[in-house]
This record gives sequence, C-alpha cells and structure tokens, in this order.
Amino acid sequence: MIQNIGKKLRAIRSTHCISQKIVADQLGISVTAYSKIETGITDVSFNKVQQIADIYGVSMVDLLRIGEKNSKDEQYPDLKKQLDDLNTRYNDQQKKMIELYEIIRTQKTEIL
Repeated sequence: MIQNIGKKLRAIRSTHCISQKIVADQLGISVTAYSKIETGITDVSFNKVQQIADIYGVSMVDLLRIGEKNSKDEQYPDLKKQLDDLNTRYNDQQKKMIELYEIIRTQKTEIL
C-alpha cells in the first residue's frame, strides 16, 4: 500500500480538470472510495496507482513525484535563466560572426 498519496492524486486530477467520478469509474470503484483515497482515509495499492498513472498518461514515478521539489532546482534556482542568457549571447555572437564573414567575403570579391 502507498500512503500519503492523496494530495498528489488530487493535484494531478485538478490540473487535468477531471472529476472524481470519472477517475473512480475508470478504476472500477465508487466515488466515495476514490474520495477516501484522495483524503488519505484509505491507502491505495501499487496496482491502483499504476492505473491512475495510466489514466493521466504519466509514469508511476512521475505521479509519485508530484509536488516534490527537485533538489537540483533548489541548488541552482537561476540555472534556467543563466542558460537562456548564455544562449542569447551565443546567438548574438554567431550573428556578428556571420556579418563579419559577409563583409570580408564582399571585400575579397571587390578586390579580385
């Protein structure tokens, strides 16, 4: 049995805008039974977690990670911004290099 998964199930269900009834019907259980899983009153089996993951089209591991912070994100909070800035600078430099190449090529053609 997997404990303390209810909040994760509620979170993914709400992001997909699906009712408890739809999930319960697909699992073959009552809405009350599914509600008890989300509220933590009832534990859920690995088999049911796999079925729920299939409903949302995610892996069971990703389903279990919902709401958890990635430790790398905490270590490097500005990493994406820094990478985007580097990419922009690289693209700007690449454009300048192409412009310089065109100038040099044009000058060589004029000399010949």
